[in-house]
Amino acid sequence: MKIAAAIEKMTDFYKGNIHDIYHFLKVWAFAKNIGEAEGLDPKTQETLEMAAVVHDIACPLCRVKYGNANGKHQEEESAALIEEFFVDSDLPKEFVDRVSYIVSHHHTITGIDGIDYQIMIEADYLVNADESNFSGNNVRNMLEKVFKTETGKFLLQSMYQKRLNAKEEK
Repeated sequence: MKIAAAIEKMTDFYKGNIHDIYHFLKVWAFAKNIGEAEGLDPKTQETLEMAAVVHDIACPLCRVKYGNANGKHQEEESAALIEEFFVDSDLPKEFVDRVSYIVSHHHTITGIDGIDYQIMIEADYLVNADESNFSGNNVRNMLEKVFKTETGKFLLQSMYQKRLNAKEEK
C-alpha cells in the first residue's frame, strides 16, 4: 500500500468527518515536510508518512467507547485498528509494526526512540497547537523541551511567533 492509497482509505474510514480528514492531512503534510527537510532515508520517510496518515485511526472508536478522543485512549486502542487497516496490504510486518508503535505512542513525549517518532510528535503538535488554541507558555515549553529537529523548531517558532511573543496572563 502506498501513501496515496492509505490517504484514500483513511478519508473513507472517517465517513465524512471533515475535521478528522483535514487534521490527518495537515499532520501528514507537516510530517512529510519535516522528514524531507531533515533528510530522512526513504524507508524512514515512508514509515513516518504512513504513521502520520493513520495516527488518529482510533478517534472514531474512542468517541463512541469513551465519549472523547483522549490521547491515552487513542494510544490504547490503536494497535488493533492498525493491524486491521493493513491486513490486506503487502507491507512488511516490521513496517506495519513500526507504524503501529509510533501511532500507539504519538501522545507520549517521553522515550522517543527514533527520528520518525520524533517528527510524528512535532507534526501532530504543530496542528494541535492551532486546533486546540494552545497558550504561548505551552508552545514555549514544547519548543524548549520536546522539539528536536531544526525544521520542526523553525516551523513552530514561525507559525506561533505571536503566541510566543505575547505576555501571558498570570
